[in-house]
Amino acid sequence: MKPEPELSDERAFEILEQPELWPDDPEAQARLASLLEIHLALLGEGVAAAAAEGAPAPVPMIRRFPWLMTAAAAVLVALPLAYHAVNVREMAVVAKDQARIQDLAQKRAQDRLWAAFFQQSSTLIQEFARNPKVCERKNTEDRAAEREIALALLQSSHGLSAQLAPAPEAEAVREDLHAWLRELSLEDPCMDPQRAQELRQWADTHGLEDEAQRLSRLLKGGSI
Repeated sequence: MKPEPELSDERAFEILEQPELWPDDPEAQARLASLLEIHLALLGEGVAAAAAEGAPAPVPMIRRFPWLMTAAAAVLVALPLAYHAVNVREMAVVAKDQARIQDLAQKRAQDRLWAAFFQQSSTLIQEFARNPKVCERKNTEDRAAEREIALALLQSSHGLSAQLAPAPEAEAVREDLHAWLRELSLEDPCMDPQRAQELRQWADTHGLEDEAQRLSRLLKGGSI
């Protein structure tokens, strides 16, 4: 019987999509199985990367390429039972690790968003406590810059409210900050000094600056 020619890289990728053309040689079967595993591993990496960036998860490769299911079936039938058992265990471990890494990546990405919100809110409160410029309108404070920042932070707060908070205390502080930011955003850019003092007193009474700084540090350190 004439031996089958050695399976080249080009030929391997070509017949990977045509299981009926796979050779009977065990080494070639194992090589094709490895290529299939690479496809699946790359898919897992893509899911983890998309989660870290907040992007939609990619369409599973099995759905985009139905031939992969057929190819997988052919591999599992052709390969020895011992190889199949070991390979299934290894792939189960890989899948479990990828799921854990994906969950951690999602949590760290969310924690960074919360930490940034708390840090920026704390900085805004510090800026608001300083003596401002005087508006052209007599006896009013120029709070236009702080008001614009408050509007932007309100948008961030709305986004965070739709997420699961890292801890109940983080959600409680976000709600307090949200209320303060909303009041500031509704004020005239040229603010009455008495109203500005009321807002400063509100932030101080509720300890908003200190709480925001504390939570920002905790979330950056991943210890909340």
